[in-house]
Amino acid sequence: MKISVDQVYTSVACNRAPETADWNNEGLICFGASNAVVIYDTNAKGKDPLTVLSHHKSKVNSVKWLLKPNQTCTELLSCSADKSAAVWTLEKESWKVTSNLVEHKDGVTCIHGAYVDENNLLVYTGSIDSSICVWERMDYTTTLKQKINLQSGLALTIHSCILPSANQPILFCALDDHKVHIFVEQNDHQYHRVHMLAGHEDWVRGLDVVNVDNDTLMLASASQDTYIRLWKIQRYEDKPVTGIKVEEKMFDAYSVKLSVKLDAVLAGHEGWVYGVQWQKILNNETNQPTYRLLSSSLDKTLIIWQPESHGGAWVESVRVGEVGGNGLGFYGSRFGPGPGAFLGHGYNGSLHIWKYDKELNQWQPSVVIGGHFSEVEDIRWEREGRYLVSVSLDQTTRLHAPWLRADGRGIQWHEIARPQVHGYDMASIALVSPTVFVSAAEEKVLRVFQAPHNFTQNFKSITGKPLVGDDVKGPEGASVPSLGLSNKAVFNDDDRAVADGDNDGYFVPIQLNEPPTEETLMQNTLWPEVNKLYGHGYEVYCVDASSDGALVASACKATTAEHAAVLIWETKTWQQIQKLISHQLTITQLAFSPDSQKLLSVSRDRRWTLYQRAEGSNSFDIAASTDKKNGVHTRIIWCCAWAYDSSVFGTGSRDGKVCVWSKAETISDSSLKDYSLLGPYQRTYERDLGPVSTKPER
Repeated sequence: MKISVDQVYTSVACNRAPETADWNNEGLICFGASNAVVIYDTNAKGKDPLTVLSHHKSKVNSVKWLLKPNQTCTELLSCSADKSAAVWTLEKESWKVTSNLVEHKDGVTCIHGAYVDENNLLVYTGSIDSSICVWERMDYTTTLKQKINLQSGLALTIHSCILPSANQPILFCALDDHKVHIFVEQNDHQYHRVHMLAGHEDWVRGLDVVNVDNDTLMLASASQDTYIRLWKIQRYEDKPVTGIKVEEKMFDAYSVKLSVKLDAVLAGHEGWVYGVQWQKILNNETNQPTYRLLSSSLDKTLIIWQPESHGGAWVESVRVGEVGGNGLGFYGSRFGPGPGAFLGHGYNGSLHIWKYDKELNQWQPSVVIGGHFSEVEDIRWEREGRYLVSVSLDQTTRLHAPWLRADGRGIQWHEIARPQVHGYDMASIALVSPTVFVSAAEEKVLRVFQAPHNFTQNFKSITGKPLVGDDVKGPEGASVPSLGLSNKAVFNDDDRAVADGDNDGYFVPIQLNEPPTEETLMQNTLWPEVNKLYGHGYEVYCVDASSDGALVASACKATTAEHAAVLIWETKTWQQIQKLISHQLTITQLAFSPDSQKLLSVSRDRRWTLYQRAEGSNSFDIAASTDKKNGVHTRIIWCCAWAYDSSVFGTGSRDGKVCVWSKAETISDSSLKDYSLLGPYQRTYERDLGPVSTKPER
């Protein structure tokens, strides 16, 4: 039987670091996601807009597009904590690493590159080993040209450009001494420091340069001192002074004397400023260029700066950002193609895109992809496949569903709700019904959540499929108290005005016809918590619910048989009705059979246990198990799953084996009783197996 698999949805967030996202003039956004590089095509129609590129072995610290002299972008740069950097090239509609840059002795934190001409590419990498490497690619052969020793200095960000008048490179490097160091190549073909720009009172975290003309560069530097400084670098001219003159410093570069002076200091942010980017816009009528500067800060704002008039003072022309929620500001920002869009990436890994609406004459947030910014611990399908839920170590529960687009661009999957934003790392989740789930986190308590009325309405509007009947009522939404962990229900008759207080976490009902923005997801898509289940002695590790919705099983971390028990809960009363003891160590996964008559558990003790439900009852008895003699797995068993007809189940282990078990024709005297291996086991990978969930048949 031939089976074809198509990728229809990828959900992932940007790494929590500066300079981990970039947007090119063709509408492609690249960003680092854990140890991968992701390409986000904002022009994609009716397909998964994300392409995941795997190469690095550790977290990606920075990504940058390379703009060729002909203004095309078919290459990008990435660097990683695995001590390497890479040049990616688009070849036959596929991205490949064409240069693997390995020289640093520690993690590479920043990277930048510039084309001298079509065949000559220079790449600069900075590392926490206190060095900057200069790489040169000539005719697709890459060599290490120089390794600049910074002594004990740390390169925080670097930026390079080509001096128009000399067609030679100039390198700007911000070190941990609060200064911007300028390097140029001299007669010995080595880079030497020729000047330092002083003025900032804290680390400089963002740099960008724009060519104003053949003799002038404008450098913008963003600092943790909350200020942005604009530096003008131009060919030095010894003219007589007729009035007050701004202090200029001189340095030599490629037989030309250049001067640098502070042109402006921009004060508007109240937190650390992490990123700046220039944009050059040509006036259609006069063909004269104007310049804008985009900045991002941990004060939760992005600002576009423009001069009031030619040569006038720089002022804010646009200010946008996050309001409320638990976000902690922006790590970076980039202009999109043309003057009508820009991007920000936040502390929680979220991407934010604003587009200019000419009719409303204002900037509007747009629908954008998103996902977890830390390890995903569990995923579950709704029984009819209408949505998927996931939990992560980023302390959130997220709900993903297909968006039926009104513009005729087909169906696209998106995160449409964030039912739980917790204070503990999430561990597991189980769906009791389409509108009720139970979640487990790094705490002893299980929490039960119920879908609010506002969510069910929006779900129908976005997906075109109802979850419940229109006559089903309940809480309108949920909100989280300032110092609480429990989502409190909000009803229609509640007074939503919080007088003389902070209403950042308060619910505001919103009618949606498209996936919500990050700001809405953070505080207006929560589900109210309706119950807490107490009974475990340690942090709950896994949970599952029966297909008939009558029972929930849970287990916690354990080092003894007493705590390695399975607790059975009845969903009608949410009371514990049974305690099943079989394992000696932590149970890693629980799985009810599709017919709800069997329960399977696998454990760190390398054993599995099968429980059979008593006829006409909600109690279970041990039907079969493995022990040291008949157990096939030699390492911890991580996962288990049932076949659709409840007759066969599989187990997967750290030893790389997947074993399939079924009923045997004869009953043995061992603990397996009437169960045995269904054929030989399969070795899959020489590494751990992770969580997998399959969409149910409809």
